[in-house]
Amino acid sequence: MAEFITIDDVLALVPCMTRANLATMRHNRVGPRFFKPTKRTVLYDKTSVLEWVEKSAVDTSATARPRDTRPATRKAAAR
Repeated sequence: MAEFITIDDVLALVPCMTRANLATMRHNRVGPRFFKPTKRTVLYDKTSVLEWVEKSAVDTSATARPRDTRPATRKAAAR
């Protein structure tokens, strides 16, 4: 069974996340999956939040793709 957590629990799990950020993500239908059992209650599945954080992982230089080695375009060179 899913472990439901509150907005405050999400804020504790995800550093630098704010209530406003979560509200905006819910409004835009992005971010972790959420449940709204009542008009004023918002719950998150803890596993879904952790998976969402994992999806945002950035590869380090040791595992990242090689950088594009093409020469710079004229626009980029003019900057």
